Amino acid sequence: MQSLLLVAGSYLFGAISPAYVICRALSGIDLRTIDSGNLGARNAGRALGVPVGITVLALDMVKGLLPVLFARASGAPFNLQIACGAATVVGHNWPIYYRLKGGRGAGPMTGAIAAFLPFEIGAALALALVLLRVTGSYYFGGIAAAPFAIALAYGTGKRGVDLWSPFVIVVPLVLRHIPDAIAHLRERKTRLP
Repeated sequence: MQSLLLVAGSYLFGAISPAYVICRALSGIDLRTIDSGNLGARNAGRALGVPVGITVLALDMVKGLLPVLFARASGAPFNLQIACGAATVVGHNWPIYYRLKGGRGAGPMTGAIAAFLPFEIGAALALALVLLRVTGSYYFGGIAAAPFAIALAYGTGKRGVDLWSPFVIVVPLVLRHIPDAIAHLRERKTRLP
């Protein structure tokens, strides 16, 4: 019962959208009606500027971190901590409060993985920023961050099946990106001569 409450609580906590709340409070707009319609840092930054986007990203990362730390403090076993991290990302991506229209999950995923691999995820964020600078695309950095963190952990001598467990937290992010990737490929196909 405690396990179910922790996972359900993580989902409900993850479903709270800083992007939605901040944009509503500052400008009265519903972020779901702006640009991509996603309730995430990137869309918030487009709507209200870079400082708002950075603030939302930071809050999304904290949102991913806290349920894992709470589960750990409650004495939850490792796998339940992983489940809480994944549930938080699911809540962010498909929030019950906003008709299942959320963000893409990069912020809370990063925060959740940071609970297990803090040094590695810091280095992965640095890589993501470099890729953003070089490519001008958020997708490359977001997709590369978690695998890079795990590869770095192995490279620095960490071993064991538990090391790969945080990768489960990436699954909701990948699922959320599939429709966008398909749409992007279709758009490119229609542009071909």
